[in-house]
Amino acid sequence: MPLRGHLIGKRLFVVFLSLTLLVFLGVFADAAQAYPIPPYESDNVPVRGTSLPPFPISTPEPVLAIEHLPRNSHRPLPIRISDDDCCPYPRWSSDSEWVMLFDAGEKGEVPGLYSIPREGGSPTLLTKRIGVYSQDWSLVAYPEASMVYIERWADGDRWVVPSPGRRIFFSPSGDQIAWELESSGIRHPDLRQNAIWLAEIDGGAAREVVTVNGGHFVGWSSGEEAIIVYGRLSPNGPAGIWRVSTEDGSGRLLFEIEKPRSLLLSPAGGWLAFFVTFENQTDRNGLWIIGMDGSEKRHYPFIGAYRWRGEGQLLVIPQDLDAPGAYLWQIDVDDDVVWELTDPMLDALPIASNDWQPSPDGSVIVFRSHEDHNLWVFPLPELPLSP
Repeated sequence: MPLRGHLIGKRLFVVFLSLTLLVFLGVFADAAQAYPIPPYESDNVPVRGTSLPPFPISTPEPVLAIEHLPRNSHRPLPIRISDDDCCPYPRWSSDSEWVMLFDAGEKGEVPGLYSIPREGGSPTLLTKRIGVYSQDWSLVAYPEASMVYIERWADGDRWVVPSPGRRIFFSPSGDQIAWELESSGIRHPDLRQNAIWLAEIDGGAAREVVTVNGGHFVGWSSGEEAIIVYGRLSPNGPAGIWRVSTEDGSGRLLFEIEKPRSLLLSPAGGWLAFFVTFENQTDRNGLWIIGMDGSEKRHYPFIGAYRWRGEGQLLVIPQDLDAPGAYLWQIDVDDDVVWELTDPMLDALPIASNDWQPSPDGSVIVFRSHEDHNLWVFPLPELPLSP
């Protein structure tokens, strides 16, 4: 009797297992009819509906369209203009005819400001005075005995300005100067206060215009009736890029952002380029160009090194670790067009450590080569460009 009961129980278990398998196969067949499995090659794999809320994603960036120069365009070659490992950090004279550079006397030369013709040649000493120069190179600011002097080096005339040993910023016109006075006792950079002072070029009419919390002075907007700063204008206020009136210190928030990087004003002060990284809202990362009147904002989903070629024309060396060398793009801000000026596979530039600078007339760039450590000039395509 026990044996018979055991056999009956075993048969019931087998029947139960068979019915369970049939139910499972029926459900699977229904699912297959409702959601047929596509072939392996298909990308359209269906996903069953769910009551869970959708995962939040950022709005995808539009595909970046790059305009190319005509195939028959002349591809210029760089021209070497210096010898003997000369010289880092070149700049340009205001007429774009001379490359300006500083020498600290490391190779035995007299320390001072030198110049080299853009066609090449030996450096010529202009002045032994080393300091911060105005845009037209006519004035130089330098510290001496805890004072700051501005000197017109052509004739040696100089005067004291009331910045207590702080670095001087010259306005593009050379009519105004600015300096920062940092708060003492506040060490955290996000809380540190910087008072921005302005004065006339002779040091007259000195006044504090605004205090920035956790930020700094950037420069003057077009017309020099306003300055550009970043940070907070009050300790608990919004952080961002501000346009501040030089008359009454009132501020206008142009772009709200905690930590803009590499801020660079255009030559006439109409545009500001900067980049954003490590934002929680990832579609804000990348290169930004904004108008200083607050009317325009351009966003590009890449980063790199950049310099202004002219007002509204930004040269960019994109960050591209796979490229054999540096190559140049140009952003025409007004038309919102990105041009490829050089091909990384044909004319990559051996630029050393981001050491390059376009001429004020926008015709060439000068760069220091990482191959021979000399200065080279590279002609740029003629302006204007239009797609």
